[in-house]
Amino acid sequence: MDKLTLKATLIKQHEETLQQLRNDYAAYQGDGNLNLEDVRDADDNSHREQAEEFLQALERQIHQRENEIKMLRDLDFGSKTSVTEGAVALVNGLYYIIGIPACQFDLDGKHFIAMSPDAPFYQGLMNRKQNDLFVFNGKRFMIESIF
Repeated sequence: MDKLTLKATLIKQHEETLQQLRNDYAAYQGDGNLNLEDVRDADDNSHREQAEEFLQALERQIHQRENEIKMLRDLDFGSKTSVTEGAVALVNGLYYIIGIPACQFDLDGKHFIAMSPDAPFYQGLMNRKQNDLFVFNGKRFMIESIF
């Protein structure tokens, strides 16, 4: 498995999402921002407040995505022998990427599920090795491979 390509794909997808958020922010800011002098009634004021709240939510998403990209760049995607951050684990036929915010995508005909180290499922995977078995929420899992 080419983990460098995997990492580059993740970074690219996150950067594309970040750019879309920035575009949405700029478009909404230009279209929906009411000047306080233009406020004529309570509805105008309400719309202005809603626009400000929406822009603040977009700002939070932008900052979160920027932090996620930094985390991805800093994450060691080197070869692993146990399930730790930066590992890709094949578990019950599904590929899990450990150490990044949750997302899912396909690459080279494989479906990948990214998982934060804070995810409850990771606690069952943590430090396990190839062929280890564990139970999570009453279901048995086997670690088929670690990359």
